[in-house]
Amino acid sequence: MAFRFYASGTFQSVLGDTYGVVQSCVSGVINRVTHILYRISLREINMSRGIEETTATKRKLFMIANFPHVIGIIDGTHVPIAAPSQDEEVYVNRKRFHSLNVQVVCDADYVILDFCTRFPGSSHDSFVWQNSNLYQKFQQGEFGNSVLLGDSGYPLQQNLMVPVGRPANAAERRYNTSLKKTRVVVEQTIGIWKARFKCIHQKGGTLCYSPLKCGKMAAATFLLHNYCRRRNIPLLDDPKHPEDPDDPDDPIPAPAPAATAAAEGARLAAGQARRRQMIQEYFS
Repeated sequence: MAFRFYASGTFQSVLGDTYGVVQSCVSGVINRVTHILYRISLREINMSRGIEETTATKRKLFMIANFPHVIGIIDGTHVPIAAPSQDEEVYVNRKRFHSLNVQVVCDADYVILDFCTRFPGSSHDSFVWQNSNLYQKFQQGEFGNSVLLGDSGYPLQQNLMVPVGRPANAAERRYNTSLKKTRVVVEQTIGIWKARFKCIHQKGGTLCYSPLKCGKMAAATFLLHNYCRRRNIPLLDDPKHPEDPDDPDDPIPAPAPAATAAAEGARLAAGQARRRQMIQEYFS
């Protein structure tokens, strides 16, 4: 019953009629299953893996377009929700509908390695990133010299590579091309996830639950998505586009508050130095 809801986004009353139970029973089942899957997702979806798995992830991502040291691809996507009763305005995104801005990190096999579902739709991708648990792990040096790849909506940092804004030479253009080709994987991953689970796709309507519960449903479907990918379960409705059209790249990172400007400047300088080194070593 819960899986049917995730896959179709069907109203609970319709599901109740289908299974011959009252709507409150449907709601209870969905809530319990979602909570169980959410708890499992926190344990199983984790980038902190063994050396062999990490090395295999880097190798597969490198094979796409020869971008080195990549441990995952990061992006944000909007999950539509009903207008919350509290702080309603902060959930309105740039497209003027209520949503959660969900952060996704994936590998070359379209498996989701990490997620963050707690921020409202008005939050910028860079804000979500810098307030996520994964960001703290990178800051603590847990992943060594590994990097994530992001679009230009993210800040350039030592462990987060983004495109060169105005490439000045052939090496910078090769760097941008390699990054773009590799980064397509996350757009495809989000497209597959949304095609398989209509409850979190705008075309399936909106999730009529609290933001907290909607975030748990997104996490539950991440877990099921990974199960499907690892077991080669086919997607019946193959997405025509790699990423949902409601989720365009953010062209400019959100400005940092004045209190953190110095720290942001230091991180940017470290990111610029790392990017120059990578361009010189691998793309010149």
